[in-house]
Formats: sequence, structure tokens, C-alpha cells
Amino acid sequence: MIDTPAARTQRLIEAWGRVSAASDRAEADPLVEDCARRLLADPGGGTAYLWTFGLVQMAGYLAWQPGQEAARSALDALRAADRALGHPPCAHPSHPYEATLKGPLGDEVWLAGPDLTSLVSHASEDGAWRCPANVGGFARLTADVLAPFTVRGIPELVPDAHMSSLSNLSSVLNGYPYGDPGEELSFQAGNLPRHPTKGVLAGYVVTLHASQWYATSGLITERHVLDDTIAGLEAALSLLGDAPCARTVAEHPEPAGDPSGNAMTGYLLRSPGGRAELRSWHADAPLERWLCHDFLRGLAYEALGNLRYTRDSLFGIRDDRLLDDAYTGPDGRLAIGRLTDCFDEAEYDKSWQAENAVRWAARRYTATGDGSPRERLVLLLLILWCAGTAELAPDVSEEIRDLLVGVRTVPSYTACTHGDAHPPEYPDFQAHLNHLYAPDEFDAPEEARGAEAWGCPRYLAGLAEDALAALA
Repeated sequence: MIDTPAARTQRLIEAWGRVSAASDRAEADPLVEDCARRLLADPGGGTAYLWTFGLVQMAGYLAWQPGQEAARSALDALRAADRALGHPPCAHPSHPYEATLKGPLGDEVWLAGPDLTSLVSHASEDGAWRCPANVGGFARLTADVLAPFTVRGIPELVPDAHMSSLSNLSSVLNGYPYGDPGEELSFQAGNLPRHPTKGVLAGYVVTLHASQWYATSGLITERHVLDDTIAGLEAALSLLGDAPCARTVAEHPEPAGDPSGNAMTGYLLRSPGGRAELRSWHADAPLERWLCHDFLRGLAYEALGNLRYTRDSLFGIRDDRLLDDAYTGPDGRLAIGRLTDCFDEAEYDKSWQAENAVRWAARRYTATGDGSPRERLVLLLLILWCAGTAELAPDVSEEIRDLLVGVRTVPSYTACTHGDAHPPEYPDFQAHLNHLYAPDEFDAPEEARGAEAWGCPRYLAGLAEDALAALA
């Protein structure tokens, strides 16, 4: 039997079709590297479409856990094809890659490619598929799936299924649900694929973090909804690993105060067209930070702490230790940025988070925490701040009342022994406490003060007086 070029091409096509996220590297990497090498040799040539669609077909593997060399060579080849093919003029009113952006596939570009056997055999019938503009479009989409936010020129077209799911979730987060809120939250929690891409994993965590406030607001009374959301975040955490991040906390993204807006960001992260829309909104902002696993772990731990606390408060014994993962880091020190984010007067009502933080901070304060005076001072200031500002539930108020009374005992006319002025009358507590506890991580706010000024008994007594009045 004669081994013709067509037969060899057919064997390659069949081999590519067997490559998936579950493939072994020893089997998949040589196929990827061979395909990438052929595309790099002539990225704008007459067979570029074949090698480009070969990489598209293997993108499910490449987006998961490929070998380092296979991942690099595939990305280099796709970017070379994009540069070589560009956006040439053609007679086609539209191209298949554009339909892929609006379809239900999101990042699953490997399910949207052509039937390569048919494409190779019947070139005249598939002009739009082999059109350089379409091949270049698929190269861009696939490169963006493998390395989000590194490719430009992708149309701002979001999958219809994503927009429909976002609309349903936003109706819940805005207080006007289209259907059963519990069913919607459980549906969202079940949206994590077994082998998510970088964008899908990040978008999933951001979306569930955005929806946690409704799940823990007391409006959800079905335990399975909380269980489903907790299970989803735990599954996401298992995929995020524990690799450290070189960025400081201040360099990570700052989710907005609007849960619905954060949910939209979560959905836009999940597809090439959605990421293109995010880029159009934020110009040259470093959007790849939304993919940082360290940042996403922080969101997941914060949401898990609140969800577990709410579940056990409603259906079990209240145990503030469930919040330890949310409010401490691996070294046992306070995760001060997440702790002080419990309440922000300038944004939407976070009183439910303030209650969690106050209970947890009071327990740690009473147990002396890590024993350092600075930590105890920061915990006390946080309790006083929240108690004087947030609308705490009656049972929370009763738990901290004795602590506040003890702090209030210093007479207002007591002389101060420190040389530093008291903190400003209406300080930005979040910025001040972050810097007070971790000055190397957080910039000094305006009118910053030292620990002696913040810990002045006379100053603390005034805060306690205001807090007790607010509780009353």
C-alpha cells in the first residue's frame, strides 16, 4: 500500500482528534510540537490553515496541563499565524470564527473547529473556513484562550449563553429575581468544568465571590444552596494550587462594590470576546492580574469563610473558627486587607460581613491572637470601627458590649502620654488599619499615625463611647 501525503495527513488529523485535556503528555506533546513546528515554518502559507486548525483541535489539552515546551511552541506558532494572516480583505460577509464567539462554547474553541477531513478534501466548498481572515481569527481566539489578554484584534462578542446566565444572576443580586434565587445560585455553583481554562476558572471564582453576599444575607434558607456554593469554591481551590505570587496585595485587582458588576466581570473573563470587551472598558490596565491564582485564592477563602459561617449559623453550631481561613494567612498573621474589607461605607451595605469580622476579631482578641500588641490593637480598632458604623444584629451587639464597656472606662480628661496627635476625626479606617498592621504592604494614608496615637486609652474610650451609643 502506497503511503501518500493525503494518507499521512489523515493520520495526523485522526491523532489530533484523540488529544484532549485527559491526554498523557508523552502522547500529546510530540503531536503539538510537530504541528507548531510546521505552522511556524510557513505561518502565512497555503497549508497554514491545516496546522492552525490542528492546534485549535488540541487546544483543550493545551489549555489544561501541557508540557512547557509544547505550550510555548503552540503559542508562538499561533501568534505567528495571526501576524502573517492579519485581517486581509475578502469577499465573505462573515466568518465561522465570529459565530464561535457568540455561540455557547465560551473558551471551548477546540469544539468549534471544522471537520478537517472534509476541509482538506473539499476545499472549494469551504472557502470561508480556509479564508486567511478566518484562519487568522481562529489563531487569535486560541492564543487568547491559552494566554488571556495577550492578543488584540478579537471582536467584542460575548457568548449568548453567558449573557443569559449573567442576566439571571444579576436579577438576583439586584433584588429582583426572575425565578427562584436559590436555584439560580446553585446553578451558578455547578458551572465549573472539570478541566477549566485559565479564564473560565478565574471567572467562576470571581462570579461566586460576587454572589456570596446574597447567599449569606439571610434571604437563602435552603442548606443545599450554601452546600453547593461551598463545594464549588472548594473544587476551584483545589485547582488553584498554592504557588506564591510576586505581586503585593495592593497590586492585585480590587473588585468593585457592586456585586452585579463583579459578576459581569466574572462572566466576561470566561471567553475571548468577553475579555476583549473588558479590555475595551479598561484601556491599558493590566487585566491579566484577574487570573492570578494568589488573588483568586484570597477571593475563594473569603467567600468560603462567610458561606461556612452562615451555613453553620443557620443549620448548626456557630463557630467563628470557620472564618480563620478568610482572615488569616498561611503564616498565622492577619490577612489584614481581607479583614478590613468587611465594611466600606462608600460602597454597598456590607453589614453582614462586618458582623462576621466583629465576632471573629473579638474571639481572637480575647484569646490574645498571636500575642503581639500591634495585632491586638488593630483587632480592637476594627471592632470599635464596625460597632460604631455598621448596623450589627442584636446578638452580635450583646457579645461585644462588655468589651466596649471595658474600653470606655478611661475618663475623657485623662492626659495623653504620647507625643503624636490623635488620629483624624473621621479617618479612612480601612487604609489606616491596613498600614498600621502591615506598613510594608500598604502605603501610608494621609495623616497617618503611629501605634501610640491609635492605642491612646483616651482616644479608644471615645471610640467605645460612640460605638455603645450606636448599639443602643
